[in-house]
Amino acid sequence: MSKTLNFSDSFFKSRIANHIAFWLISVIILSYYSSLFGGSLKENFIQMCVLLPLQMAAAYLLSYVQIPTWLFKRNWLIFVFSFIAIAYFFSVLARLSTIYIVEPLINYQGYDESISEVLSDPIYLMKVYMPLVYMPAFLFLIFKMLKERFTQENLLIQLEKEKSNAELNFLKAQMNPHFLFNTLNNIYSLSKNNSEQTPEMILKLSELLDYTIYECNEKTVPIIKEWQLIENYVDLQAVRQSNQLMLTIHQDIDNEEIKIAPLILISLVENAFKHSSTSQQNTVTIKILLKVVQGILTFEVFNSKSENQKNIEQKKGIGIANVKKQLALLYPNKYNITIDNQPDFYKVILTINL
Repeated sequence: MSKTLNFSDSFFKSRIANHIAFWLISVIILSYYSSLFGGSLKENFIQMCVLLPLQMAAAYLLSYVQIPTWLFKRNWLIFVFSFIAIAYFFSVLARLSTIYIVEPLINYQGYDESISEVLSDPIYLMKVYMPLVYMPAFLFLIFKMLKERFTQENLLIQLEKEKSNAELNFLKAQMNPHFLFNTLNNIYSLSKNNSEQTPEMILKLSELLDYTIYECNEKTVPIIKEWQLIENYVDLQAVRQSNQLMLTIHQDIDNEEIKIAPLILISLVENAFKHSSTSQQNTVTIKILLKVVQGILTFEVFNSKSENQKNIEQKKGIGIANVKKQLALLYPNKYNITIDNQPDFYKVILTINL
């Protein structure tokens, strides 16, 4: 039983299998439908099999070339002209196929039209043979659009799950007891030394927790809030790793209210700190640069590698893996991420068309 279910699941998920099933069903249904208006089921089945390559060509040209290339890009005249020209061409081929292939196969003794006679009657061709060719093409287009709609809805559902998982993973990775324990210890040490940084660090920790727990429920947030989250996180990490840490952080945002999906950028920052732990023997450099100009975001995170990590491959971990998943769902075809992993440093450059 489970093998049967696995086979069915695999079959319906296979794009090739779906196409084969559609065309088989199409031939059977159209053969039966045509037989209601004349000819036997066998004769109409033979005709549909002969016309099948033309129907497939018309369907794929319409769905994958003409509509996306011209109709969706509002090149109306080119689309209309190409549709009429191609429809006429396929109608001519359908008529010729019927005369020289179908009729001999079914032993039909009809009038043998010449090619010039076929071409000279476009109204008859478009009235009779265009529906034969384009009826399955239109059905194919409808099913394709429905499938894309269902796929998009499933992606949105998956996005919500991925968003929740990303937030949960971030809390597990960053707001875990180890991080909080170290941060609170640092704040405690600052308070014992009567440091003026104490209230500021408490406030930053509070803002960071408040943002990640409560304010990230929206699908998008202003970019300036994401940047403030990064600043608070970096400040807390800087207190923990103040020795031998060279930190550069800068932003250039032309519109602070432009929206971005939350908790994407912070994962890259976390990754940089995670894989550049400082030691007494070497200085670690971290650079975080954010630029947003006319809706194009560029985010660059650079970290040098400490001696104990130069021989260890930088792991993608929660940070990079989550970022790529979220980007693929939230910004399909609108982002680019490049990773430069060298023995001495690790750099990520992310661009998003917001």
